Amino acid sequence: MEERKIIIEFLEKNSIPYKIYTHEVCNTVEEKEALDKNLGICARHCKNIFLTDRKKEKFFLLTMPFEKTFRTAEVSKQLNSSRLSFAPDEMLWEKLKTHSGSLSVLCLIFDKKEEVGFALDADLLKEEALCFHPADNTTTVVIDTNVCLSTLFPKLHRTPTFVTVTCPTE
Repeated sequence: MEERKIIIEFLEKNSIPYKIYTHEVCNTVEEKEALDKNLGICARHCKNIFLTDRKKEKFFLLTMPFEKTFRTAEVSKQLNSSRLSFAPDEMLWEKLKTHSGSLSVLCLIFDKKEEVGFALDADLLKEEALCFHPADNTTTVVIDTNVCLSTLFPKLHRTPTFVTVTCPTE
């Protein structure tokens, strides 16, 4: 996949340390947990959601812990945007050159016009390392959280807006 190659080259060019794992597509959390154990991945997986406002003029990438559930009113309020919803897959491809299931913050390198805002659940800051798909859901890239904050996000020309997505039981 060409997009994955571009992302890995970006990490290399910018001296961003990472670990990379190739694997089968996982369709359930249980499958992913078993795969992580088998591969020795000890980092936090992120759920990535591509959002848009009603007029499809504003776009956001929301990165949050895997087990949390997106609630449109909660996140929309924190991003000072009209009610956000899932953006159509064709817009995801147009803006970030990927499809649902392969999206991550790494795909922001394809947003040359910097039209996509970036929101990060604050709970992810507690994690030592984070897992991302490099526009390919058969590959996982692990990057230290401090490296994300100090190097990756700035190289992507992004300062995340920190949000809090509550767990269903909260």
